[in-house]
Amino acid sequence: MESPRVPRDMIFEILSQLSLRDIGRCRLVSKDFNKMTYESSFMQQNCQRTKTVSGCFVAGLSRGMPVSDFISINSLDWESELSLKFLRGPISIEAGTKQGLFLCTKNSQTRRHGIPEFYVCKPTTKEWRQIPNPKTRYFTEKLAMVVLRSKPLSYKIVRFSRHNSFYLKYNKSASNYCSRCEIFDSETWTWKQLKDVSLPFDVFFPNEAAVCSCGVLYWLLTNNQVLAFYVDTETWMIFDLPFPLCRKNYFARMKLVDYKGRLGMLCVESDWNFMQIWVMEDDHMKIWSKKETTSLEALEKVGSGCCTPAAFDSSDILLMMGSVYRAVYYNFMNGRYMLKRLERTPIAITIFPFQSDSELVHLKNYRQKDQLGRTLWWFCFFFFFCFGVLLLLARI
Repeated sequence: MESPRVPRDMIFEILSQLSLRDIGRCRLVSKDFNKMTYESSFMQQNCQRTKTVSGCFVAGLSRGMPVSDFISINSLDWESELSLKFLRGPISIEAGTKQGLFLCTKNSQTRRHGIPEFYVCKPTTKEWRQIPNPKTRYFTEKLAMVVLRSKPLSYKIVRFSRHNSFYLKYNKSASNYCSRCEIFDSETWTWKQLKDVSLPFDVFFPNEAAVCSCGVLYWLLTNNQVLAFYVDTETWMIFDLPFPLCRKNYFARMKLVDYKGRLGMLCVESDWNFMQIWVMEDDHMKIWSKKETTSLEALEKVGSGCCTPAAFDSSDILLMMGSVYRAVYYNFMNGRYMLKRLERTPIAITIFPFQSDSELVHLKNYRQKDQLGRTLWWFCFFFFFCFGVLLLLARI
């Protein structure tokens, strides 16, 4: 006897009331659940019913200082107040995770001797914690962060930095340079140096955040190769893209994205009227497939400055950025779009997709503890100083 089939509307209602962690588990049940939970209608309903925040942080520089603005298609009340002002000071976002955690640094120009401070924070709950500094005498090329476990919280931070003798330190082939690789583990609370990453001399990291898929961090290098860092084994590899993705300058714009939990690639064709969506189907064999080709002609009314793809908000809505410092949420299924204006006009923009709940992760605010320790130290110093002065006067 066959089991009765549950209507799709009923499944939609049940899943839309679950937390982000439970939705992640339900995506593993079936392909239908996975497809449904990435639709824009489902994500909007889930945000309203569970007070989940979904959107993007747009980070950059304005008048030489780091700034960040949060934008969302939902326009809910609690999302308008989301910011990093609780960290007090000019804060630069360095990396983000799917669980709503950020790795931030305080602007080195405001610190004595130019040494930055590193923080891990959750903007929705305003929790933060300062972590130990890596080797700050090396120039940071790229940072990334991965959450391994949410209860109790466990995460790792990967840092690639440039050696002091960047233009002099080559490997044996005399055509590559070595990028210093470090990893921070919240379990051991220490930085550990790994094997250097060897890159061609004219190849660099992009000015974009890393894409995390199945515990692997990905960067699209400037030569159209992909650098993959495996967090579990703390190893890395560089692999080529398939044709035609591997051909440099074949597309006007290429960007790695997270597409339905997998590694995806957005490729804007040379005429800027069409965009291809590619997905890596097999992580081990590095097999890619083209999902679809969508038209961008509807964005001509907005202006040519807002047609650069940035990130997926859902499976059918794409965030577009441009040189006019405007953001556009574009539904490429029906051609509709929503224009979002940024409060500030930053340069060197980096997009950090953000989806988080309001559940505490128990990050400890150690600044208050440090201030209390310094206060007790000065009190003891003053007490013993006065006691010594009184003894000296008594002897006289």
